[in-house]
Order: sequence, then structure tokens, then C-alpha cells
Amino acid sequence: MGVQRIRVMITVKAYPTVSRQYNETVCVAGIRVDTPHPEHVRLFPVPFRDLEQAQQFHKYDLVEVDVSGHARDDRPESRRPDLSTLRVVGHVPSDGEWKQRAQWVRPLVAGSLCQIKRDQKDIGTSLGVFRPGKVTGFKLVKAEERSDWQEMMASQMNIFDPERRKLEALPYRFVYRFRCTDQECGGHEIGLLDWEAGAAYLRWRHRYPPQVLEDKIREKWFIDIAGPKRDVHFFAGNLHKRPKQFMLLGAFYPPRGIMDHMQLF
Repeated sequence: MGVQRIRVMITVKAYPTVSRQYNETVCVAGIRVDTPHPEHVRLFPVPFRDLEQAQQFHKYDLVEVDVSGHARDDRPESRRPDLSTLRVVGHVPSDGEWKQRAQWVRPLVAGSLCQIKRDQKDIGTSLGVFRPGKVTGFKLVKAEERSDWQEMMASQMNIFDPERRKLEALPYRFVYRFRCTDQECGGHEIGLLDWEAGAAYLRWRHRYPPQVLEDKIREKWFIDIAGPKRDVHFFAGNLHKRPKQFMLLGAFYPPRGIMDHMQLF
């Protein structure tokens, strides 16, 4: 495909990672709002902390950017952004009931994560959003330590910009346990990569002792976000080199009942 300018509502901004190919980058995904029907799109790579301040978007911001096909990423939803053209042009507010956001998300909701995985096998789907049948657990799992080369790269990126804060490795992974509505679903236990969750952990660790911190994290991401007052949905995406492996990229949690009464496009 050639260069195309698109407008996207940002729904996913994962915690930054370091790699040999892209240095520090962020997995960013959203929903196209400039097409007859909403469509998933992945923008990659995005070295978010290197963007100009005016370009550093938040979730549910509307951005416009020129994109092209991705020569190194054949997932159908992936696009390579020309970040020099990226502009934040608006924001979709929650308005208490999340109706404006839900009108774009609702048409894309898959029947289950099991269904998204079947679609990956059949047609290559690599992004999706779904409502879990029942969220049964949430825990913090000790993360693997960064390798020596990852630690070196994270440090070296500050040499040329001393005011830039070193990217901290998260000591824990946030892991949800849930079942799909599919009868054959054996249950899933999958990590959440959301930057918002990681940033909360790093911020709250200075405010609360370890045991209280874990309780606060659980209260926010399990009792509140996945609790009875919210209709939690998860955005999921697979790994480029391991396409059968999906991760939770973010949570969408409007008040219960809103999604069931949305008028579809």
C-alpha cells in the first residue's frame, strides 16, 4: 500500500520495551474512525518518549498520521507511521457513561478470545477486543529480569539526553485469569501490558508499603475495573514472531449495560 493519512482513536498504549531493532518503542493500537465502519489498526514502531510534547497522545485521543505498509510486519492491522506527520486533533471523553467511546468499540467486539484465536489461524487476525465470560482472578507475577543487553540499551539512551528518565523495568507482570463464553474454553491466564497499569505501579510504590501496594493494584484492576459495576472488555494482540500467542493490551470498562444498548453502525 502507498502512503495514506488516517484518523485513529487511540485505545492501546503498552508499556515501553527495548529491542535491538527499534531501541525503545511502544505498541500502540486504536480504532480507525475515518472509515465507513470501525477498523482495528496497529501503529508500530512508536518511540513514544522521543515524540515532541504536543504529539504525546493519551488513550482515547484522536490522532491523524500518515501511514504505509509495514515491510517487516505482515500482520494485517499493522501500519508504519510517519511520526513527523502525527497530530493530536481531539479527544473522545468518557462523559460518565462512555457512550462516545463505546460507539466505536462495540461494532468490533468479538465473541471471545477463543474466537479471536480461531480468526488468527483462519485469516491472520492479530488485534481484537472481547468481553470475557467471567474474570476469575488477578495476580502480580514476578517478571523476568532484563537481559544485560536490554539494560545496556536502556542506559545508553540517556547518554545523549541526560534529562530523560531511564526506562525502568517493571518487577511484576499484571496477570488476569478468565474464561470465555465458548463452551470448549479451558480458561486463560494472560498478562496485561498496559502502560497505565505499569505507571501506576511505579508511582504507587513510593506511596504504599509492598503489601498495601499489591492490595491497591488489585483493588483498581480487579475489583474496580473487572468488578460488577463495570462491563470490562479487553483489547488483545498477538506477538509478531509468535502469532498464536496473544497478550492483553488494555482494558475497556464502561458502566455495566452501556455496551448492550449501543446502536451499531
